[in-house]
Amino acid sequence: MNLENENILENIIKTFYNKKLKQIVNIYQLKYTNGIAQGLGDYIRGCFCLLQISLLLNLQFDMELTNHPISKYIKREDSWIKYNMDYDESKIAKYEDVNYIPINSKIYKKDSINFFTRFINNINLLDKNVLNKSNNKYFIFCNSFPIFDNITNNNRLFIQSKLQPNEIMQQNIKSTLIKLNLVSKQFAVIHIRSGDKYLLKNNKLNTNAVKKIIKILLTNIKMGTKYLVLSDNNQIKLLLTQIFPQFIFQMSNITHLGESINQDDQSIMETLLDFYLMSNSFQIISFSPYNWGSGFSQWCSILYNIPFIKIQVLESIINL
Repeated sequence: MNLENENILENIIKTFYNKKLKQIVNIYQLKYTNGIAQGLGDYIRGCFCLLQISLLLNLQFDMELTNHPISKYIKREDSWIKYNMDYDESKIAKYEDVNYIPINSKIYKKDSINFFTRFINNINLLDKNVLNKSNNKYFIFCNSFPIFDNITNNNRLFIQSKLQPNEIMQQNIKSTLIKLNLVSKQFAVIHIRSGDKYLLKNNKLNTNAVKKIIKILLTNIKMGTKYLVLSDNNQIKLLLTQIFPQFIFQMSNITHLGESINQDDQSIMETLLDFYLMSNSFQIISFSPYNWGSGFSQWCSILYNIPFIKIQVLESIINL
């Protein structure tokens, strides 16, 4: 049964009775009471989810990133609300129902009807004293899959407005495009996610998986198109450019914006730079070992409405 059926939607919405709750705010920071943050793509995915829910329930929605290191490179508008709240990790929890059901290594599904119902049950039970202290706002970290697959342009524009690069980052984007001889919307991106075991533990490449990627690229790349290779793995950039000398890349100090313990300003900036470079492409081709793909590249493509090709390499790109 499809959640977009109006009768089903109306019946679920009618179960919402917490009239004290006025706003949901998705908080992005490094730690929460029940775990550590996910990556930027996962956070953006959760923002789309909460924005859809808030619109259905006639609630306000906002994003709050000032307690995450990426805020150093994101533009802060004067009109942004300054939340008077305690960002202590013991006060804000991750919402652990992600609307994701794995079927096998290749396939997953969502259960949006029951997910939406459970979410409403959760916010109906929010403690009134907690809401009093937070001025009727629900502070949460959510990375759940949106209940609707259709993403509206208004939703995109709102989330884009919260993730605009600041002057420092804008200059980095501009200078990098010039250095790499790239023009916005005149290049494609090949994004290769080697997996968290490489990014977090620096494991070595799996040559069998790399051979599969090369074979796919040999039959799919188009002559005359500029391709920028982005990856959490510098080894694979070097290898691919030996085989495809027309590919463009730069060595990067990439970090996982949620789980890495080795973050510093430079690695955070370079990771965000990859994200904004992707947002300037006309196409994103994504390789990932996961059945949901790479949140970093997929939600960049959805946020900026860029054509996206997802290719799963079942064999892990790194040796485990």
